[in-house]
Amino acid sequence: MKKLVLFVLLFVAFAGQAFASEVQTKAIETIDYIYYDLASGVYMADTVLDESGEGFWSIEIDNEEGESLEALNERYKGKKVEIVFVGNLDTNNEIEIVSSQILD
Repeated sequence: MKKLVLFVLLFVAFAGQAFASEVQTKAIETIDYIYYDLASGVYMADTVLDESGEGFWSIEIDNEEGESLEALNERYKGKKVEIVFVGNLDTNNEIEIVSSQILD
């Protein structure tokens, strides 16, 4: 009986963690700069560093109009972006951006 109770408790604990990681969280950040990532062939926006000076977000920027990097920086630098993600920022494990939207 003890083994069954222990198994049920462990299952509930692990199942709870799995569901907890699916909770979507929103963050609103400020775009710091835009760059072109040669490895992936896309334009990326990095946000301003967080309070600790270590963390920031990188999101992909559409450039269907073929604007120059300078024009993209003028257009997006300083704008707010809403980032919806799942995962735990405290551990930085398996954080996944669900969506992002430029607000300004």
